[in-house]
Amino acid sequence: MTHLEPFGQATAWLAVLDRSRAEVAEALGLTGGRTVEAAVAVRASSATGLLPPLPGVAGRWTLAVSVGLSGISSRRLSSLAALLGTQVLLYDTVGDSGTGEDVLARAAAESVDPRTLSGEVPGHALLFDDVDEGPPTGTPVEIPSRTPWLWSKLLRR
Repeated sequence: MTHLEPFGQATAWLAVLDRSRAEVAEALGLTGGRTVEAAVAVRASSATGLLPPLPGVAGRWTLAVSVGLSGISSRRLSSLAALLGTQVLLYDTVGDSGTGEDVLARAAAESVDPRTLSGEVPGHALLFDDVDEGPPTGTPVEIPSRTPWLWSKLLRR
């Protein structure tokens, strides 16, 4: 159990209405998660935490928490909402011009029950490490000895 109050400081989260953690993870392209205490997921700065569905306005909300979610475009939010077939809201205390308290107040009005925002998170969370693959290796691409017909047409000068 942990308090959600850390959401007020330098983080961002998505609230997804009536969808499971598995559905949200798939939509975000997250794989290889591990079960952790909710407090670990809430405070993780270089990972994405998925909390169990929490009660709120109009249903239960699955929260995806990560600094990496800061600044998601409205187009990406619309795509996620269409993919999941439900409402997806972004709360960003990193990139939002308002204060953390303003963002929490908006979240309380739009989605997550205010008692939950200041209360405890039941159960465990899933934590997905954000992987930075770095720059390409620079290994040259091998061209097959027998160039397929299409490639021969494309590479002709």
